[in-house]
Amino acid sequence: MRHQDHQHAAWHGLAGLLLLGLAQQACALTAQQVHARSAASVVALDILDADGQRIVERSATRIGEGRFVTACENLHSGAALQLRAGTDAVPAQLGARDRERNLCELLAPHAGPPLPLQPDLPEAGQRVFAISNALGLGVGISEGVVAGVRQDTGGPLIQFTAPISPGSEGGALLDEQGRLIAILDYRRRDGQNVNFGAPAAWLAELAARAAADAAQLARLDAGHALAGAAQWPALATHAAQWLAVQPGQADALRFAAEAARAQQQPAEELNAWRALRRVQPHDAEAGLDLVQALLQQQQLAEATALARQLVAEHAGEARAHWLLARALHADGALDAAESSYRRALAANPWLVAAYNGLAALAQARNDHGTAVAIFARLSGLYPEEAWPRQQLIGALLRAQDVARAHAELQNLPPAHVDSASSWYLRGLVASRMGRPEAAVQALRTSLARDAQQDSAWIQAELGAALTALERYPEAISALREAVRSEPASTRWRVLLGDTLRAGGLAPQALAIAQQLVAEQATSAAHWGLLARTLVTLDRDAEALPALERALQIDASDAALWASLVHVQQNLGQHRLAAEALRRLRELEPARAELVYRTLVLPYGENR
Repeated sequence: MRHQDHQHAAWHGLAGLLLLGLAQQACALTAQQVHARSAASVVALDILDADGQRIVERSATRIGEGRFVTACENLHSGAALQLRAGTDAVPAQLGARDRERNLCELLAPHAGPPLPLQPDLPEAGQRVFAISNALGLGVGISEGVVAGVRQDTGGPLIQFTAPISPGSEGGALLDEQGRLIAILDYRRRDGQNVNFGAPAAWLAELAARAAADAAQLARLDAGHALAGAAQWPALATHAAQWLAVQPGQADALRFAAEAARAQQQPAEELNAWRALRRVQPHDAEAGLDLVQALLQQQQLAEATALARQLVAEHAGEARAHWLLARALHADGALDAAESSYRRALAANPWLVAAYNGLAALAQARNDHGTAVAIFARLSGLYPEEAWPRQQLIGALLRAQDVARAHAELQNLPPAHVDSASSWYLRGLVASRMGRPEAAVQALRTSLARDAQQDSAWIQAELGAALTALERYPEAISALREAVRSEPASTRWRVLLGDTLRAGGLAPQALAIAQQLVAEQATSAAHWGLLARTLVTLDRDAEALPALERALQIDASDAALWASLVHVQQNLGQHRLAAEALRRLRELEPARAELVYRTLVLPYGENR
């Protein structure tokens, strides 16, 4: 009997386990079912600028009546917040914030069901679903498994493999029953499909932790308000007062650095970033901000060394590879820079700055085809954005593909066809097509649309177009404005000098050329302007050494060789002129033929 009882009990136990397994399987939902039940509880979050234009798209998850939660990072980068479900959009306000755990509550009059919570931490291998507004394409779903639970400074984080992308921040990680187990946090990444979420249990602690941190949040809000209003001296004072109360406080140091940068105080800015790095030696963001500041101040050796250290410590951090690439690029190590740009993109395929870096490398190598291909790809990835298409048009112009550049003007997003930058590009294309009148009209329209920081470029191009029309007084006025806007740009000063020379004001052009040569004697453009101006003033003997110096610096400039033939012919140095013509023919046969027919053949010399 006892044996039979044990056997009977065993059978009951097995049956119970079987029924439990069947019950669990019955409760497990398919991806389609999870999406159908839960997608309405995840909405798009728009960060808007002062004009109400969307600058960043993210996700937010409904946790109660009129309550949502999202990731805190960079919410202060805009002027307002908006939640969007389909075509319905409502304004949102910040509620409770837990910055250490990167969780922020949003309050908005948006009706709908909250997701059921599962506060228990999941087990490794458990099937999960990520629902989010990835890449701003609309709320969608991806599937993966829990890789494990990892410890972070704020507590445990859930690591999972379901693919997410920029824009997923604030979305929902759900279990097989459609219960919320975590809030997605895209910024915490260490590699491909290595993603993290903040446990749902933290949501119950959000209000209490925010209340305990109220004084810090008030100081933070005051700092963001001053930065948003560009009150930089007041922000510097606010940061200093905060640091006096809390020496080494990270947010205060960031504000101090931002205020110093805005006020063009490079030493104070670097001191603040270095102090932040000392306070947070293991924080990737603190190190990356310091590298960026070092690069801006051309301190390449220190920037490169720190970027290498950050790459070693945070191998999956795309920005670390990108900043190392920038440092190597600036130092002329182009092959190594290319490798680092590509590693950045392997870590984050959506890092636009890395694509821009690769395109700049291609252009530095005169590989315009690669630059065009990169910007064409970005135009396809971001069809609603103007900048990729604008960059593509610029790359096509550098590749001398004016016809395709003109065609791409028709593909600018409708919302941007009347912008200052779009009219500027129309002006560039018209100028390259040999239509200076159309170029002038487009460039003046661009200025009327408010070009902001790019006005120097527009004025310079306007000056060039007016010069082509021989409307020299207007051209000189435009170029003087370009130089006034960007006095450090020697490019505009060279262009102004050439226009003054052509417009009958060669003595003024000579003064500019002599000043440029004195400031930077290693520029072929500066010596070339000096030589051309001296030729205009019939001072060929003085122009000759200036041309020779320019060609020592850049022997590939065909225009300089053409000028040298002219000067040597005028000075009776016919053999030397013939040798200069031979060099010109190697560079530009068509130009050499024109120079031969106009400067050599009339005097009876042979080829």
